Amino acid sequence: MRQFYVSLLCLSFLSTAAAQTKDEIAEDFEDAQYFFNREEFKEAAYYYKKVLDQYPENANLNFKLGECYLNIRGEESKAVPYLENATKSTVEKKRYKSNSFEEKNAPLHAYFYLGNAYRISNQLDKAMKAYQTFINSPYYYGNYNESVVENEIKACERALIIRDSPINLVEELLPDPLNSASSELYPVVSDDEKTIVFIRKLKFYDAILLCQFDGNSWSQPLNLNPLLGSDGDFYPACLSGDGKELYLIKTSSGAGDLFVSFYRDSSWTKPERLGKSVNSASREASAFLTADGQWLYFSSDRAGGKGGLDIYVAKRMAGNQWGKAKNAGKIINSGFDEDSPCLTNGGNTLYFSSKGHYSMGGFDLFYSTKNGRKWSTPVNAGYPVNSTADNNSFVVKQGGKIMYGSKINTVNQTGEDLYKYVISSNLPKP
Repeated sequence: MRQFYVSLLCLSFLSTAAAQTKDEIAEDFEDAQYFFNREEFKEAAYYYKKVLDQYPENANLNFKLGECYLNIRGEESKAVPYLENATKSTVEKKRYKSNSFEEKNAPLHAYFYLGNAYRISNQLDKAMKAYQTFINSPYYYGNYNESVVENEIKACERALIIRDSPINLVEELLPDPLNSASSELYPVVSDDEKTIVFIRKLKFYDAILLCQFDGNSWSQPLNLNPLLGSDGDFYPACLSGDGKELYLIKTSSGAGDLFVSFYRDSSWTKPERLGKSVNSASREASAFLTADGQWLYFSSDRAGGKGGLDIYVAKRMAGNQWGKAKNAGKIINSGFDEDSPCLTNGGNTLYFSSKGHYSMGGFDLFYSTKNGRKWSTPVNAGYPVNSTADNNSFVVKQGGKIMYGSKINTVNQTGEDLYKYVISSNLPKP
């Protein structure tokens, strides 16, 4: 009899523990949702993974974890197995309850995300098959943006063509102290390539660092955050040709606004917000100042554009004021995102990143040459500058022969690092 009561007590305890565990799992799900909505995808992935460990067959949890990995630079390919599991049980959009812990199915557009994951992983045949499955569903038409899906399918087809004619490129990892065990990204460079400003992601904040080259080596980084009054919410957008104007994006001021700091009296001034002719109620995401300091090219998703982020241009007026910003036009701006403008060749060649035009998928680097007052049809800068993943935020120097950028260091496993690219021959023709 005593053994019976002990067994009954154990069963009661296990039942209570199970109920508590489910509550705790539900809290982890809510934490994951919180971080996901804040676009803090690494934190969201951590909590979704904890929940998924308890319910490994849940298609919705597989979908959410896969979506997180698609948004973590360098970890996009990790999304593939989770999105493959997610597509085993999908429902039409109107039946999908994204915020419900009880949801067991993934939405139909899990096939679209799976196609993106395959595309980024260079599994182009599988990507096109996933896209086709998505559009062949009776619940596809009228419920999704068809042009976006069609563009992804065409991007896979274009990628196969572009990869067949690679350009000659030498990739150089920039030396210490520019790179470290932390991640470095968003480099901006002066015209003489002797001053570089970039972000280093430290444990508690993002530091804006400046290094200078003396002809032999790079100086130790100067942390600009105290001078700029930044607590980690600024990141570099452009360094003027002479290295004395630093344009910044402030992400905490709504969607993102442009600021400028000046190098005066051996120090940097507190950033000043650019006026309403440049900043809008929408997002300003990047900027470039021409070598003569007279024209500011920048990207914005303000109303009235061609679609998503567009490139705009404004002329400098007296007193560091800017004239009315004008859209760069339909030759440059497509119905998709255009970002990261950069001019070279005396302002006659415009480099920029785009998800449209003749893209291999995601953002690709393009360039266009000026014919009088008009820009030529943009040309894809070629493979391996471009890949099937996002290729954005390049700084172009020496007429397109030198580029600076950041990418995941797969050799040293140090996150994102700064690289220099030397393009020697076989450039695409405009």
